[in-house]
Amino acid sequence: MTDSSIRERISLLVEECSDGSLRAAEVRDTSALLSELGLSSLARMRLIDAVEAEFEVEIDLDERGWDLVDDPDALATHLAERLTAR
Repeated sequence: MTDSSIRERISLLVEECSDGSLRAAEVRDTSALLSELGLSSLARMRLIDAVEAEFEVEIDLDERGWDLVDDPDALATHLAERLTAR
């Protein structure tokens, strides 16, 4: 799975987890952090659960993990590295 296909899937998951308040296209077409786009902390927790289920990974919610889930590009890169390492 490539970074871009992972990024696309993350964008769709953000739309689902935000109940449509953030559109996948909006997330995909910007480099802004999700919190800057208005993603709530509850939606971010839902996103963490969705990403963990979708990609069969565990995201450690230490300081970096929480920040990682706020940045779709960084999250896609992180997931691509983890999936490649399997």
